[in-house]
Amino acid sequence: APQPTYRPSPPSTQPAPQPTYRPANSTRSRTPKPTKNQGTNNNRNSGGSPVSGSKIPNARSINFVDIQLGVLAPGDFKSQGRYFHFYQFEGRENQLVQIRLVGSADQRRSSNLNLNPFMILLDPNNNVLAKRSSGETGSNGEAKDAFLFVRLPQRGVYTIAVTSRNPGEIGRYSLALRNDRASYTLDESEQLTANGSNLRKNGSPYNVSSFEGKRDQLVSIRVDSVLEEFSPYIVLLNSKGQVIAADNDKDGRYTALIDRAKLPEDGTYYVVVISSVPQRTGTYRLTVF
Repeated sequence: APQPTYRPSPPSTQPAPQPTYRPANSTRSRTPKPTKNQGTNNNRNSGGSPVSGSKIPNARSINFVDIQLGVLAPGDFKSQGRYFHFYQFEGRENQLVQIRLVGSADQRRSSNLNLNPFMILLDPNNNVLAKRSSGETGSNGEAKDAFLFVRLPQRGVYTIAVTSRNPGEIGRYSLALRNDRASYTLDESEQLTANGSNLRKNGSPYNVSSFEGKRDQLVSIRVDSVLEEFSPYIVLLNSKGQVIAADNDKDGRYTALIDRAKLPEDGTYYVVVISSVPQRTGTYRLTVF
């Protein structure tokens, strides 16, 4: 899929810019390639919650200090072709949390415990709140991480379902739960929908959010596709519709990140969110910090 560039028209009485879509000569190295099933937004990693009803099998407690170590193995709870471990914690409304799941890059020929991790966060009603997987283990043999940055919607017991990126895998992992202590200038959950604003060139939906910035202020902008429905791409514009920065693809397939962009002047700035694969839609979280 081509890397989109944006040439927004000047602001009007409704200052949110209308970008146009123009393919560049280069491509994003981790943009997902189309597959036979890519015409839908169904997640290829999982069909949804691995449990039905209110019972979580063999749940273990996890707190905000310890790191839990485990090994997925045959005989563990199995759903959707994957083995699962479950961890639960008490959360409160609007609490900001970070969850880090680290797999293993064990390359031994026998008793191989290599694992590409995948986790699903369930709310107190056991509905899927967010998902995150890692990419493939790199050629240098380093273990892959899966990160979730989440604002909890309500008080209650939350469940982290730990499993593998690919069905049937077993292996070693570590899991850490932390409070997210970032100070966010903007923090909102939104949806890309086919019924919203669309690019003139190819009809892909996009959203625009705004915030106030100061000259020489350093800002970071992160967009997470919370259910891994699309690969986000973001562009930062000033009040004249000029591009200040764009996603530099530092943080994985389902996350877009602009890292420490310097603002040139005081004023209103706009963040354009779109899918890097045309016409994909889904729910995302946007944070500016």
